[in-house]
Amino acid sequence: MRSWPVIALVVALPAAALALTVEGLAYPAASTIEGKELKLVGAGLREKWFVDVYVLAAYSEAGTCETASLIKTDETKYMRLDMLRDVSAEKMASTIGGSFDEHMPANASPELKQQRQTFEGYFKEELKKGTELEFLYQPGVGVSIKQHGKLLGPPLAGKAFQEVLWDIYFGEETCCSGLKKQILETCRGPK
Repeated sequence: MRSWPVIALVVALPAAALALTVEGLAYPAASTIEGKELKLVGAGLREKWFVDVYVLAAYSEAGTCETASLIKTDETKYMRLDMLRDVSAEKMASTIGGSFDEHMPANASPELKQQRQTFEGYFKEELKKGTELEFLYQPGVGVSIKQHGKLLGPPLAGKAFQEVLWDIYFGEETCCSGLKKQILETCRGPK
């Protein structure tokens, strides 16, 4: 599988004026990944018990601020999660497992259930402060996950897994209401 290019500002747009900085981390207004131009939906801080845990930035082809479209539209999407504190691999897998329990459809296919287990199993190393996690969805390919630029395994094929992953952050019963609110408040795309 090809490696993903570094996120770069798209010079044709007034990107510097639209880029976001959260907790000292800069997120460009647009980037090109795997040949697709993606627009910044927004970025925000995930806090738990008054502790800064990570910053999440979300990108999509449409750059829409409408949450149902963010979850359901079959287009290239990208989330980058930058850790602001150390989290053990066990804690990350447990947290992900709990989120998937709450967001999996009641009639989840055996394939989707297996993908969830595979995804949890990808987290074998402690997520130290400064760790970058990247989640790239490509139609016809699935969701690829990287940690510090290293692919953690084969893509999780199909659109269903992507919908659950994005529903965790953008669904009505989000894991992180404060984070979702910040991302949507910083969204400059079509509503």
